[in-house]
Amino acid sequence: MSRPSKQIEKILIIGIGGGADIIGTIPLKIHMEKKGIQCFLGGLPWERYTIDPYPGPRTFESICNMNIINESIGLVSQKTKTLDGLYFSESKFSRFVKNKVFLINIFNPIADIADDLLSFCRKEKIDCVYGMDVGGDVLARGDEKGLASPLADSIMLNILYKISNKIKTFIGVLGFGSDGELNQREILKSLEIISKKKGLISSLGIDSESYKLMKKMILTIETDASRVPLLAYEGKYGLTPIRRGRINVDVHPMCQITFIIDTKILFKFVSKVSRKISRAKNIFDANELLIKNSYPSEFNYEINKHKEAISLKNTK
Repeated sequence: MSRPSKQIEKILIIGIGGGADIIGTIPLKIHMEKKGIQCFLGGLPWERYTIDPYPGPRTFESICNMNIINESIGLVSQKTKTLDGLYFSESKFSRFVKNKVFLINIFNPIADIADDLLSFCRKEKIDCVYGMDVGGDVLARGDEKGLASPLADSIMLNILYKISNKIKTFIGVLGFGSDGELNQREILKSLEIISKKKGLISSLGIDSESYKLMKKMILTIETDASRVPLLAYEGKYGLTPIRRGRINVDVHPMCQITFIIDTKILFKFVSKVSRKISRAKNIFDANELLIKNSYPSEFNYEINKHKEAISLKNTK
């Protein structure tokens, strides 16, 4: 992978899908640091429902031990947790790196988050922002049968698109289907569209340094999608169960590759889902827009699961 620009000295890499997507920032981080580029890292305060039974992401008001930078960005430490005691993947992640780690508040209107992110980048003299998705559902066009959790990715893609005329932004995709949502054919179709528009910028693999660090992380940070690339690096190919045995995904050499994609090309020519929520007032509005247009939403799924749990509890 070539350096995006000779002028780039500092970048921000954000895990855009919630959960342990932040682990997927490691290959790019290490690659860039070897070129002398300083890296800030980030993620979303949204764990999978099997880890956090509270539906949806957590608000900044519900988080303690975090330094609030602005209404949309907070600086994380190892002690950052929710008021009811949940430590985020980003909190655990920060134990393993010397980089500054941040959380993005996606409850705010998309335009406001974009403004806050751009303001933060200017203040910190960040030259480029990467949004990192582990699995590949950010490549969804919207009609894929296995698509299950497009909301967070679509919000963050929208945000990075909005600021892309003022700061360089890219989308990174690691895992090649490691989250079990898009199959190989569907991913290849999206990459074909992107490539024909000259939007596939570069790619890089997991090296030994990335592998060792990620391997340590997954011992304490629960993840499926970020574990699969490590299996690929180890040569453990074939079907492997994820989501506690509910889904099988195919492990193959491409799972360890990070593809770097032009944000504008992905947004304009592939992600119908992200375009649908462009005018959403907040995450609740975005969630309703997805449902109204017959798209799935992980937020809606978690709300329904929470209602079921409460109903079951009340019947006992």
